[in-house]
Amino acid sequence: MEGGHLPKKPGEALTGRTIRCILFDLGDTLWYRGNSHTWWRLESAADQQAVAILREQVASKFLPDFDDLELGRHLREAFNEYVRAFIRRNRGLEANGPIAVVQTLQQWGIEGIDLDIASAIFEALRVRIPESRPLFDDTLLTLRALQQRGFLLGVVSNRLWGGKIFLEDMQTLGLLNYFDLRKIAISADLGIRKPHPTIFLHELNALSVAPEQAVMVGDSLTADVAGGQAAGIFSIWKPKPQLWKQITTHLRDADGEQPLFLQEEVPSSLDPSVDTPATDALSLGLHITDDDYILAQENRSETFLRRFLRGEIRPDLVIHHLSDLLDIFSEVGVQ
Repeated sequence: MEGGHLPKKPGEALTGRTIRCILFDLGDTLWYRGNSHTWWRLESAADQQAVAILREQVASKFLPDFDDLELGRHLREAFNEYVRAFIRRNRGLEANGPIAVVQTLQQWGIEGIDLDIASAIFEALRVRIPESRPLFDDTLLTLRALQQRGFLLGVVSNRLWGGKIFLEDMQTLGLLNYFDLRKIAISADLGIRKPHPTIFLHELNALSVAPEQAVMVGDSLTADVAGGQAAGIFSIWKPKPQLWKQITTHLRDADGEQPLFLQEEVPSSLDPSVDTPATDALSLGLHITDDDYILAQENRSETFLRRFLRGEIRPDLVIHHLSDLLDIFSEVGVQ
């Protein structure tokens, strides 16, 4: 179908381009959310830390009548909903975590929480990355090979939790061997979110690279593909496996056969979303905090998936594994 047609070979899209730099998203691009049991255990532990601070500061009569476990779950749900609503109202801006905590508690009728306490609660809600987000099997080997081939590597990622602890987690995972910690664009630290072009250009300026000499790789059609292209960057989509399986049922050529770029099967061992419950028909395989889900409009006909199927969001290339990049980018310079 015309809407979903993409270049069948990398050369069709890259020929003549000079590529010096490859930018990466993080979640569902370099790492994925671990199995649901581990995730909920770690998230629940973080919730309890936040509740302990909250109970120290607020008299029980002003708090919802829940035990600690239930109170922690409701606090996170209310906080997440506030953040999602903020992002939908202020596309391109990142929410301020401590202020989001203050606003969430005010919705519960709790006033007088200062920013220092709110910051402590916000930090307590952080789920550390190394324990909860395993790297894909091919992440480090791909980054190492691209670096050895002379490519500059950068990160442009939407994350509500950044700062020193985030960089410590990146170091623990071995990622700072490939990314300069002074040249990583994280929405929490900049106050700007993809798909706003400014966050991409901030990273490219730090790396001294022009947009036409860069590539963006990510899992989000709206944030990574449409956002990268709006900044003038060649954008590669690495879709979530379960979502891709859904999409391929809609993408057929005139003879009813799959185009070349759709023929590769995705191993279940690399599928981070096989145990993730669907939130609705269009977000199957997506986490509730996913950029595409957050940015989807209420009108289902205008969601990211339908825009893709109509050809309004058109990735420059599609890959299924990070290591596919090694077959595409063999050396820095003219491709």
